[in-house]
Amino acid sequence: MLCCAGLFVAPRATLAGWLTIALFLLGMPLGAMTVLMVHGLTGGRWGDALRPPLRAIVATLPVALLLLLPVLARLDLVFPWAAADPAMLPEVVRQKLAYFNVPFFIIRLFACALAWLALGWLILAWTDPDTEVSERGTSRGFAVGFIIHGIAVTVFAIDWMLSIEPDFYSTIYAMLETAAEVVGACALALTVLAAGRAIETMPGGEEDTALSEDVANMLFGFMLMWAYLAFMQWIIVWGGDLPEEIHWYIVRGRNGWQYLLWLLIALQFVAPFVGFLNRSVKRGHRGLLALGALVLAGHFIDVVWRVRPPLSAAGAPISWPDLAAMAGAGGASCACFIHVLARPDCISFWRGRQVHG
Repeated sequence: MLCCAGLFVAPRATLAGWLTIALFLLGMPLGAMTVLMVHGLTGGRWGDALRPPLRAIVATLPVALLLLLPVLARLDLVFPWAAADPAMLPEVVRQKLAYFNVPFFIIRLFACALAWLALGWLILAWTDPDTEVSERGTSRGFAVGFIIHGIAVTVFAIDWMLSIEPDFYSTIYAMLETAAEVVGACALALTVLAAGRAIETMPGGEEDTALSEDVANMLFGFMLMWAYLAFMQWIIVWGGDLPEEIHWYIVRGRNGWQYLLWLLIALQFVAPFVGFLNRSVKRGHRGLLALGALVLAGHFIDVVWRVRPPLSAAGAPISWPDLAAMAGAGGASCACFIHVLARPDCISFWRGRQVHG
C-alpha cells in the first residue's frame, strides 16, 4: 500500500527506490551463478559447502527479473535518454541514442533475461547432487556459460546502471558490478551457513575448521577483487580529471551521500579485512556470521551508493517512498528465498526430465 501511495505522491523517488532494491536483489542470483560456474571449472571443497545456499539464491532469479517490470513502465522517470527531447541532451549523449533507445533497450533486457533463465536452469541441473552428467560435458558447459554470462552482465550493467548518467562511461564498470554481485552472493551464502551452523556438516573429509577457513578465505578473495576494481576506477577517473567523469563521484560525494560512502568502506572492507585476517574468527560460526553479515550489509550500501544519488533532483538522501519500495520488493524476494531454502526439493522443476536420462 505504501508503494502505491508513493507512486502517486512521489513517483520518481518511489521508482528510484524500487530500481535500487531490484538491482540489488537481481545481483544476488547473478553472483551466485558466477560462483557456481567458477567452482564448476576449478573445484574445491569451499564450493561444496556453499552450493546449497547458492542454488537457493539462483532459484530466486525469476522473481528478481520480474521486479524490473515496473521500471519498464516508466523508463522516462529514471533514464534521461528515455524522457528528454534529443535536442536538449548533451552532444556526448546524443551520439549514444542509436544504442540508448526504448525499443532496443527492452530487446536487450529480454535477451539477457532469456540467457540468464536458460543458464540458471542448466546450472541448477549441473549442480544438483542427484543429477548424473559427465564431468567433461559439465566443464565445457560451465566455460561456455561463463562467457555468455559475462556478456549479459556487461550489457545489463551498461543499460541499467551506467545509463542512469549517460554522459559517464567506464570500461571497468561491468567487471566491478560482476565482482560486487559475487561478493554479495557469497556473503549471503556464508551468512546462511553460519546462522544454521551448517558448515560443519559439509562433506570433504577434513576438519570443519579448515573448511570454514576455506569458505571465509574465498569471500575474502572476492572482496579484495571488488576493492581493487573500485579503487582502480576511482584512480583512473581522478588521474584523467575530466568533467564528465569526475561528476559521477561529485554527485556521490555530497548532500549526505559521502557519509554512506564512509559507511560502505567500513562495512565492506575495513572491518571484514581485519576479521578475515583473524584465524579464530574464521573458525567459529559466530565469527563467520558476523563477517558474512558485515559484507552483505556493505554490498547493499554499495548498490545504493552507486545507483540512488543521481535519481534525486538535488541529490537528496533516501526518503520514505524509497524505503516503502525497498521493503515491498525486498520482502517478496526474501520470502521466495526463504521458501526455496527451507524446501530445496521445490527447485526440481528447474532440472527438467532429460537430465535424468
